[in-house]
Amino acid sequence: MTPSMQSLVCPALQKLCDACAVIEKPLRWCGNIGIVFFFLMVLITFADVFLRYFLGKPLDGTVEITGLMMAMIVFSYTGYAQYTKTHISMDIVTQKLMPDSRAVLEFATTVWSAFVILLCIFAMVKYGLTNKKATPILGIPYSPFIFLGVAGVALLFLALLRDTLVTLLAMLRQARAGKIIFGFILAVAPLLIAWHFGTHRIPGLSGLLVGILGIIFLFALFFLGMPIGFALMATGLLFVCVLRGQGAGVTMFGNSWFNTVSNYTWAPLMSFMLMGYACYYCRFGEDLYRLGTAWIGHMRGGLAIGSVVACTLFGAVVGDTLSGTIAMAAIALPEMRKARYDDRLALGTLSCSGTIGALIPPSTTFILYGVLAEQSIGDLFMAGLFPGILCMLCFMAVIWIMALKNPELAPRREKAPRSEQTASLKGGLPIVALFILVIGGIYGGLFTATEGGAIGAAGTLILGVAMRRVKWSNFRKAMEESSRFTAMCFTLLGGATILGYFMTMSRMPTMLANSIAGLDVAPIVVMIVIVLVICFLGCFLPAIPLILICVPIFLPIAKSFHWDLVWFGVIFAILNNMASITPPFGINLFVMKGVADVPLGLMFRAALPFVAALFVCLALIIAFPRISLFLPQLMKV
Repeated sequence: MTPSMQSLVCPALQKLCDACAVIEKPLRWCGNIGIVFFFLMVLITFADVFLRYFLGKPLDGTVEITGLMMAMIVFSYTGYAQYTKTHISMDIVTQKLMPDSRAVLEFATTVWSAFVILLCIFAMVKYGLTNKKATPILGIPYSPFIFLGVAGVALLFLALLRDTLVTLLAMLRQARAGKIIFGFILAVAPLLIAWHFGTHRIPGLSGLLVGILGIIFLFALFFLGMPIGFALMATGLLFVCVLRGQGAGVTMFGNSWFNTVSNYTWAPLMSFMLMGYACYYCRFGEDLYRLGTAWIGHMRGGLAIGSVVACTLFGAVVGDTLSGTIAMAAIALPEMRKARYDDRLALGTLSCSGTIGALIPPSTTFILYGVLAEQSIGDLFMAGLFPGILCMLCFMAVIWIMALKNPELAPRREKAPRSEQTASLKGGLPIVALFILVIGGIYGGLFTATEGGAIGAAGTLILGVAMRRVKWSNFRKAMEESSRFTAMCFTLLGGATILGYFMTMSRMPTMLANSIAGLDVAPIVVMIVIVLVICFLGCFLPAIPLILICVPIFLPIAKSFHWDLVWFGVIFAILNNMASITPPFGINLFVMKGVADVPLGLMFRAALPFVAALFVCLALIIAFPRISLFLPQLMKV
């Protein structure tokens, strides 16, 4: 673009971008509505359990009310999640590009995303107009809630339009005329090609070939930087149209996202996420860290070992890999640096120990896997307990060996006095007791995983109030962060559902399973291949998309070999942990890099010993399935 044209176009476009900033207020207000629904959902579930056990009068229709509220939470916040850049994408390629090339690619992927969401609005409107169903107990019609969902998706579309203008302005300012023209071609030409491909049947394309093309197309969108949730939606819609026609594709697209986010079986994901953020903002992670270091901080590498214990206990409460890393990094890293711990040991410990939360119940990984594989979430929670402890012991052994070989990595410190140890029990035991209550209630059949999550979230807030940890500011932050993460996560789930329809129609997973089952190889060889494939994909895919994509592909293989699917779920959870700490995408490593302000290469080197420990843990679980299956089988006796 010539300087004269740039001086004319860019100021006008800048004014238009500034004018579009007005959408922040409706997006925020809509998000506030989602927060209210979130709080009410937890409150209603908590009240239902309380009334059932103490007064014998449960509330009617809580399952269907919860499902409808879930939809309102997600669709109310998804637009604001886009505005605040919460929807995740893979920046492996884009971060290495020059600024002008990056601006061109971001403009194209934003246009693609906006087009996908525009089609989603059309499909959901059609679904709302034709849906005449109502909830079975209370008789609440679904149609008004579908249209409220349409309103939320429309706000998401407006947020994407605003981002389109912002990326267009960046492209015009940074790129030359040739690249600007290429940017417009890149934004429009793939849409036209995809439209033609989806609306014209191509003879000779088998389901397997379409499935392979779909996977290639999906990963191409990932590596180009399109947000993962929208890429999943685009791939599913396009290739369902190829296999079944446009009518089937639009119908599927219209109902899948709404039906996914209003599905009661996904409710534990929301509740436990709120519990995790409430624990974080109520500073219970600090209590658990003091508990761990007060009792074992004097050992060789004691602060690091104590951090592993604290991350395990914190992960047992929050249920995901990232929260433990964030909480412990803020708490433990300054203490370890003050004690002259080497950054390689300190950063490796903190970035990797958070992954234990995906094994110790409650676990978002097990919730996702349990719904996808149709396995009992309670059984999966129990199956993860011993492997989680084993993983903790493996990490502790790595720290002890490293400190033994090189004492300068972790200087010894004096043993904490008895008074400090006693004080740490007063702070740490209440949240541990809450964990035991929640998990024990689920295991004992007193309440479901969804109800356990609501009790955990409400109990955390009540405990925070009792300990004078809850202020309006941190309560609001906990609600906002959990709502934002929920909107991002359920956008991924909606996209994964659409992709799942396509994978089922292509019959690729079934044919792959039958082909592998027909090979004359030992089952352990197949397991090793699965482990290597998932490890490779985990180097590039974030943890949640890795589960959503790989479970439907590899589950039929596990069934063909008659593997216990609970045991397979534990293996999947460990592999999912590796995805969080393996280069080049490991999200925990990037978070820790930002917190510690160190080179990324140092983070990669720091993580390697703990990745090796995870492989040892995985090998033991595969060789001795009873480690994971003992507790679930014991509870059924």
